[in-house]
Amino acid sequence: MLHIRSFLFILLISGSVFAQTIATKTTNLQKIDGYTPIYWDAANGKMWMEISRFNEEFLIQTSLPAGVGSNTIGLDRGQPGDGRVVYFERNGSKIFLVQPNYRYRALGNDAAERKAVKDSFAQSVLWGFKVEATEGDKVLVDATNFFLRDAHGVADTMRRAKQGNFRMDESRSAFYLPRTKSFPKNTEVEVTLTFAADEPGRLVAEVTPNAQAVTVREHFSLVELPDNNYTPRPLDPRVGFFGISFFDYSSPFTEPIEKRWISRHRLQKKDASGEPVKPIIYYVDNGVPEPVRSALVEGASWWNQAYEAAGFKNAFQVKVLPADADPMDIRYNVINWVHRSTRGWSYGSSIEDPRTGEIIKGVVTLDSMRIRQDVLLGDGKVPQYSNASRACDFGALLPDLEYLADDATDVGAMSLARIRQLSAHEVGHTLGLAHNFAASSYGRASVMDYPGPMIEIKNGKLDLSNAYAIGIGVYDKFAVSFAYGEYPNQKAVDDFVTKGVSEGMLFISDADTRPAGAAHPLSSLWDNGSDPVSQLKHEMEVRKIGLANFGAATVPNGTPYSQLEAKLLPLYLHHRYQLTAAIKSIGGLYYTYAVKTAGGASPKNIQAIVPATKQREALQIALSTITPKALAIPENILQMIPPRAFGYGGGPTEYFNKRTGLTFDSIAAASIAADLTIAGLLNSERAARLIEYHARNAENPDFSDIVRELLREVWKKNTPKNSYEAEIQRAVQTVSVTKLIDLAADDEAAPQIRAVASEMLRALMTDLKKVGMMQANDSAHRKFLAEEIERFLTRPDVPRKRTTPLPTPPGDPIGGK
Repeated sequence: MLHIRSFLFILLISGSVFAQTIATKTTNLQKIDGYTPIYWDAANGKMWMEISRFNEEFLIQTSLPAGVGSNTIGLDRGQPGDGRVVYFERNGSKIFLVQPNYRYRALGNDAAERKAVKDSFAQSVLWGFKVEATEGDKVLVDATNFFLRDAHGVADTMRRAKQGNFRMDESRSAFYLPRTKSFPKNTEVEVTLTFAADEPGRLVAEVTPNAQAVTVREHFSLVELPDNNYTPRPLDPRVGFFGISFFDYSSPFTEPIEKRWISRHRLQKKDASGEPVKPIIYYVDNGVPEPVRSALVEGASWWNQAYEAAGFKNAFQVKVLPADADPMDIRYNVINWVHRSTRGWSYGSSIEDPRTGEIIKGVVTLDSMRIRQDVLLGDGKVPQYSNASRACDFGALLPDLEYLADDATDVGAMSLARIRQLSAHEVGHTLGLAHNFAASSYGRASVMDYPGPMIEIKNGKLDLSNAYAIGIGVYDKFAVSFAYGEYPNQKAVDDFVTKGVSEGMLFISDADTRPAGAAHPLSSLWDNGSDPVSQLKHEMEVRKIGLANFGAATVPNGTPYSQLEAKLLPLYLHHRYQLTAAIKSIGGLYYTYAVKTAGGASPKNIQAIVPATKQREALQIALSTITPKALAIPENILQMIPPRAFGYGGGPTEYFNKRTGLTFDSIAAASIAADLTIAGLLNSERAARLIEYHARNAENPDFSDIVRELLREVWKKNTPKNSYEAEIQRAVQTVSVTKLIDLAADDEAAPQIRAVASEMLRALMTDLKKVGMMQANDSAHRKFLAEEIERFLTRPDVPRKRTTPLPTPPGDPIGGK
């Protein structure tokens, strides 16, 4: 009897709680009304959520409004996190937050077919809530733990960055009410989270006052999804757009099952005037200082040129974010100016409807250190300073500097020009556009390429006035017209693209450009010109003039001379990107993402091996970059770079790696530069193409030809002028042997590549053992390398003890991502 009474008592108690109304439960709580009403219980630190829409999909998006400040760790202010389509499902006293599986679907109208696909693949229940009160069709749940958690994955990111095992400390975490708001179509909730670790890493220590307590803010956006009036546009591989892909099981079995749709904002014309129903508006961070703010607004505004070309009027607008607007509010497309402890990537990302690819919000993250890197790149090439004072509009960014520059040599103006281009570039990503690394080969055709500064030589002097392009390129207009233009049907879209590519709108993506062994000679990062080989000659001449002019005027008064090293680094390696571009012609292949049309292949030229003469020309120019003359740093420069001054050892400044202790190591700098060339020439994928293309046509150079010419260049062709150049030559020779051994030992390289590399090493070893009459340094050097080769050839599987190669100083990112 006692058990029955107890059971009835429990039922009565639970029933009374379950029957409690929302009005009663939320008495004296602060209601934040809107899309999903929430109630703040200040006395208990709880957040309650009212749910009335069941089985109705919405978007939940996480982001990071206050970050860590380290590019290496990768937790930046304003960083978007995961966006998921979800819905609430009621199961008695429980409410599930369910994520449907949009990777697999059926687009047809047959309900049974759609259900069969839905039931064939798993869904995900992301969270479970307990009903605490009801009122008609509405329920109230305790959402405290749902929001007060590491949904953005800060702890996991720290762990992956090897910065320690951080855990969220609830006692130092709470809701952040100033940024917790609700609107008719979106509810925004923000929390302050503190992460603790006993043994935090060095990178965390650099950017936090106490590395054992890292406090950030995470943000949740619960957003009404767009209506069903958006029409997706199929992806076309000939035009670079991001997008979504999924399997459509309603597709006829004779047709492809995978569908691909591009990502883009919704844009519709009101009428024939071209005015949009709703323009695309971007807001620049109001925390950006002038003159950078104006440069960002101007650069981003260039995109309106592309929308005008697509038939719209005033469709794309850029404004400064109002003081009372919240940049985390999903209604605003934003351009954030983010500070870090070191330079790093800028990037453009989008929050989009996973069902259709429709972009809901664009988020641009611009690294504030970027413009300082541009100044550094320019200063090293053209001396800017003297003892005479001169007014400069750029002084707002770098105060108290004494400039001696005209319009042709003004690094400040060049840097602002780059910032305009960078703003346009990253906004382009948030409009849906991918990189097009071939665009620089047909003029400055796209802001979606990575532009190297186009430094001209006029009357023997460097001219920076045309370093970066102004405005949107022809490819950008073509791409926006494809994605956003209004067409009567899909055939009209296809015809437009076919016409564009026939007129030269070449697109080559990241995946075909970034790998070290990439094959397309017209697709590279930070390069210029239609002929990458001849452009390398130009960049080497720019470097030569820059080195001749380099000196005390490169830094302002009051600067320690040791800081000249930081300015020298980008100048000395100025040619590195154009060198990469030129080497791609060796074993290179011109190709397009051609598609079959009624008129044949589009574009007509599907692929073609780079002509043999061009390959050999590229080889000779590449080899010219590793001669002792090219690598030797002038004595007057070496005399001016002492060990680093007191107080200047740390911070974001980048220097050459070295083996000389505290002093500048010019031989190490030469080795690093030589490594760029030799590693490119001995890339295993390039070597495999050389062997294949030579087998198909004997006129094409064979891989053995490349190795033979390389060894001839570094061992026989050049006679050093002095002992300094002789030491540089020995350093280059060491790099060539090391890289050749690495290739011969590479178990992922094709067997014939390893065979050729091993044979060349045998021949070289024989030559090296013929020491004869020579200086002691050279004799020791040759004997040492001969023994290195012999050890490898005799016992290739035995790990070798060798000097660890010095890492190449950072190059990317010098501008964006």
